[in-house]
Amino acid sequence: MLNVFKVERYKMKKFTPFHVCIIVMIILIIDMIRKGLSQEAIDYWGYSCMHDGFIDSVQDCSFAFLFGMLISWYVGIDFTNRTIHRHIVTGVKRWKIVLSEIIATSVLTTIFHLVLVIGTMLQYGRQFGFSTEGFGMSDLAWLGVVLLQFVAYNSFFVLVAFLCENVFASTIIGVVVSTLGGNILRNYLKGNYIYEHSFFCFAKSATSSDLIPCAICAIITFAVLFGINVFVFNKRDISN
Repeated sequence: MLNVFKVERYKMKKFTPFHVCIIVMIILIIDMIRKGLSQEAIDYWGYSCMHDGFIDSVQDCSFAFLFGMLISWYVGIDFTNRTIHRHIVTGVKRWKIVLSEIIATSVLTTIFHLVLVIGTMLQYGRQFGFSTEGFGMSDLAWLGVVLLQFVAYNSFFVLVAFLCENVFASTIIGVVVSTLGGNILRNYLKGNYIYEHSFFCFAKSATSSDLIPCAICAIITFAVLFGINVFVFNKRDISN
């Protein structure tokens, strides 16, 4: 398993699409910090402190389409360049390959999301003053649940890649499905209990009524999708 993780670490370092997206995100954040919030947004939403930036960004699903693309691309390319084939012929158990892909993609999406959260807080802090007012342990729990939802989210798109076994097909499907589930339907299913506790809609508050159902759903979803991933992968003859 350790050797598989070493391969994944090397792949992450060389995964250019992720680095490009991070650079673009940092540029956007710098521009956001420079411009600041508009007075209209402050008046409408009642922003008043740096903590509001955390609240806004930790639940932000705006980049769901990008996460779907990166995950599907990252895993799908392993079929195209035969990395997975090499794992199999060297005797690596298939469940370990699945788990390593989920962990690796979760690291990538976690880094991206943390950059967004920290960048947004810096924007609000620059405008309203850098202060820890409003922050508490519940915010760490909130962030933790969102990152747990990422694991379930990534497991789904890893399954997409394992079903497609092709980087182009998996990336296209990943973008379409993540855009539909994480961006479009979020606007139409607002208030829907099932949808708002799924991995397509990150936990909306730090209250236990939101965090506990979201965490339970994420854990169950991950377990189910991991099992399906392993089942599908074991049925495929891709060892040659």
